[in-house]
Amino acid sequence: MKKLFAFFAIVLSGVVMWSCSYDDKDLWNAVNDLDGRMKAMEQAVKNANTDIETLQKLVGALQQNISITSVIENSDGYTIHFSDGTTATITNGVDGTNAPALSVIKDGDGFYYWALDGVIIEIDGHKIKAEGADGITPQLRIDPDTKEWEISTDGGHNWNPMGVKAEGSDGDSMFSNVQDGDTEVIFTMADGKTTIVIPKTSMSGFAFVYPETLPLGATNLDNYFLFAFGEEKTLSYTGEVKAVDLMNAPQGWSAKIDSKTRSVKITAPSFSGTYYTEGILSLVAVDTKGQTVLASARICAVDFSDPNATFVLNEGNMTTENGSLIYITADGHVINYAYWRMNGSELGNVAQDLFISGNKIYILSQNGGNDGILVEAEARTLKNTKKFSKEELSRLFWPSHIAVIGNTVYIRDNAGIWTLNLDTREFTSVANAKGTLKNRMAVVSSKVFVPGNRSVLVLENGELVKKIDMDGTVTGVIKSDEEGYLWVSCSTSPAQIIKLSASDYTMDKHTLTEGGVTYGWSATPGISTKGDEVYFCNNTSTIYRHNFTSNTTEALGDVKSNIANWGIIYNMPAIHPVTGEYYFNTILGYGWSFLTNDISVYDLSSGAPAMVADYQNYTHFPAGIFFPASF
Repeated sequence: MKKLFAFFAIVLSGVVMWSCSYDDKDLWNAVNDLDGRMKAMEQAVKNANTDIETLQKLVGALQQNISITSVIENSDGYTIHFSDGTTATITNGVDGTNAPALSVIKDGDGFYYWALDGVIIEIDGHKIKAEGADGITPQLRIDPDTKEWEISTDGGHNWNPMGVKAEGSDGDSMFSNVQDGDTEVIFTMADGKTTIVIPKTSMSGFAFVYPETLPLGATNLDNYFLFAFGEEKTLSYTGEVKAVDLMNAPQGWSAKIDSKTRSVKITAPSFSGTYYTEGILSLVAVDTKGQTVLASARICAVDFSDPNATFVLNEGNMTTENGSLIYITADGHVINYAYWRMNGSELGNVAQDLFISGNKIYILSQNGGNDGILVEAEARTLKNTKKFSKEELSRLFWPSHIAVIGNTVYIRDNAGIWTLNLDTREFTSVANAKGTLKNRMAVVSSKVFVPGNRSVLVLENGELVKKIDMDGTVTGVIKSDEEGYLWVSCSTSPAQIIKLSASDYTMDKHTLTEGGVTYGWSATPGISTKGDEVYFCNNTSTIYRHNFTSNTTEALGDVKSNIANWGIIYNMPAIHPVTGEYYFNTILGYGWSFLTNDISVYDLSSGAPAMVADYQNYTHFPAGIFFPASF
C-alpha cells in the first residue's frame, strides 16, 4: 500500500512541476476508489473468518446438544447466545465484495465436512473435517493480485485458490438467512440449500449458574467450569422447570442430579496421561408450559504440569485490577484467569514473577492484597496451599522476583535479597546482596544466580558466596538445559553471550555479530534458550539466534507484519524449551490501549519465523512467559 501511494505521489509531483493548471480530480478519485476497495476486501476477509468460526460453533452445538437462548439482530448482523454461556457472530456482507459459499455437509460417515457451493472440499485428496478434536478451522484470505479467495487448512502455511472472485457488488455473507423461531433457529447458508437447525431454549431461564463475582477488570472471560482431574464439584442450575434429567456427560465424567437442591454433582475423570480434556454437560427438563428445555455447560479438566504447555503471568492494571494467570495447553486451548478459576480468589496486585519447584508453583505480587504478596499452590492443580500477606512480609520494598530451593524462597526487592522459610515463615535479609537488577534469578546446582549491574551474585544456603564480575550490564541469567551450567547475557558493545559453570564459575564468552541483548524496560531476561541455541530480539520485532556450538549469529526475520496492532513488546519473548516455538507478548500501548494485545507464537524450525498462533486480547500487562518444562 505504501508503495502504491509513493507511486501516485511521484506522478502528482510531476504534474505540479509541469502544469499548474492540471486537473487531478480523476486521478485522486481512482486512488480513493482503490483504497476503498482494498479496505472493503480487508473487512470482507475479517467477516468471512468470523463467519467460519460461527459455522463451526453451530456444528459443535449440534453435536454437543447445545441450544440457542437468543438471537439478537444488530446493524452488523446477528449475535447468537448459546445455552453454555458462549456467543457467536454472523456478519453482514461488505458492499463491493463477494464471499465464497462456504458451508458444512454431513457425509455418509456421520461427520460434518467443509464444503464449497454444496460440494465437500478436498485438498490433496483429503476431506476437511469441521467437527471433533481433529476438526479444522480454515482461514480465508484474498490474493491481492488475482482478487480471488484462497483457503488454508494448516494455520496459514499453505493457501489454495477457491475459484471465487472477491470483487462484486452484492456484499454477500456466508449466511443467506437466519430464521429465529420459538423452538428453533434455522440458518441457511449462502448456497441457498444447506441449512443448520439448532433447538431454542424457552424463556424458562433453565441454565447453569456461573460465578457472580468476577475478577476485577476481567475481560475475554468465557463461561465454563474448570476442574482438576478427579475433582468433584457441585454445579447449581436455575429456571422454572420440573422433571430434570441428565441428557449427556462427557466420557469419563460422572454426574448425579439432586432436584431438591437444584444442583448436579460432577466428578472429573482421573488423570490418565492426557493433560487437558473438555466436553459438554447437558441437562433436559420440562418447563411449566410443558416444553422440553435444555441447559448445557462446558466442563474442562486440566493438569497444569504439562511440559508442552505455557503460562503467561499478568500484572493487571495497577489501579483497577489484580494479577492473573493465563495457561495455554499444548493444543492451544487458552485458560485465562486460571488461578481464580481453580481457587475462587485472586492473586495480589501487580503480579511480577513465577517459579515452579518441588511440585509447587509460587507467584509473587508486588502490592499484595487478595491472596497476598506470595502464594504457594499445587503445580498440577493451582490449588492454593499457602499465602503470605503484605503485612507478614511488610519489610519488602517493591519485590519483583523469586527463586525457590527446597523450603526456602529467595525474594529480590529494591533493597536486596531476602530468604523466607516456608515452614517456619522466618523472614531474613541476605547480607551484602544489594544492588541487584530487577530481573529473573536462576537456580542451578542448588545455588541461586542473581543478576547484578555488572556482575552475577551467587547465593547458597541463604548466604552470598560469590560475586562474578562481568564486562558489561547483565541483561539475562538463564538456567541451561545442560546440567550444571547457566547462560548470561551482557550488553557490551558488541553484546556477549556467556556460558557459565555453576561449580567453578569458569566462563565461555561469545561475541554476537548481529543484534543485541537489551531488555528495554522489561523485568525479564533479554535472552531465552533451547539446547545450545540462544534467542533474543533486542527489544525489537526481529528474532535473532546465536548457535553456541558453531559460534554463529543470525537474524531469523522480522515478525511485526504479522500483528495488526503491534505497539509495544511488554516484557521479553521466550523460546519454548520443548516445542521450540517463540512467544511474543505485545500490547497496542499504555492507557486503555493495553486491552488490545497479542500473544503471538512462531515456528522457527525452517529458520524464518512462521506464525502458528495468535491469542488476542487475553493479557493485562504481561509480566512474562513461563514454561513448566523450564523448571
